[in-house]
Amino acid sequence: MKTTNPIQIDNKEYDRFSLSLIVSGIYDPEGKPDASFVCNLVPTRIDGGVVETAPQSAINIRLGALDQADESTLTAVTAIYSALQTFVTEKGL
Repeated sequence: MKTTNPIQIDNKEYDRFSLSLIVSGIYDPEGKPDASFVCNLVPTRIDGGVVETAPQSAINIRLGALDQADESTLTAVTAIYSALQTFVTEKGL
């Protein structure tokens, strides 16, 4: 995915992120959904057909529950859940 603002590391421009994402969905006893959320965005660049990453400059977002999330994180998790629900429905799971 593209960065909003390319990151400069050692005079090189990293204009993408490689993504590692874990969303663990759970329900409380009343049936209300919740989730823990881990997202690692690793600065990435492609130069001359070579992919370079900067894992030491990764942006890490970790939440134990959605009540800790800001609005943009809730929006992202909702979109992920929606996409996965579509997948489950289309696969007949």
